[in-house]
Amino acid sequence: MAYSMEFKRAVAACAVTQLIEGRHDLDAAVRLVFEHVGDVVFVTLEGDRKVKALLDYRQRLLSLERPSNAPPRLSIARYHYDSCMKWIEAERLKPERSAYLLMHALLDDSR
Repeated sequence: MAYSMEFKRAVAACAVTQLIEGRHDLDAAVRLVFEHVGDVVFVTLEGDRKVKALLDYRQRLLSLERPSNAPPRLSIARYHYDSCMKWIEAERLKPERSAYLLMHALLDDSR
């Protein structure tokens, strides 16, 4: 079963959030996620454009005050983002560990 693009981008954004909670600054976190799953999440973009796209996408997700009023694709992505965060909390995963698990899940789907 292939993941939707909304799911992939939400998981990547969540991985960035977890890396920030660990020991990375925002730029380092986004670049690390990009190095691991950038080709899976933003297929048509190249290099730094993928980094900027992930930064912008994460910001748009986090800025949604009421996801139910957002465009459907963003609302779906925010649902996935929130679900990932709840899973991490429920499993009591450490930030870096959860980020790598999330990225690994995206890589497993792309094979």
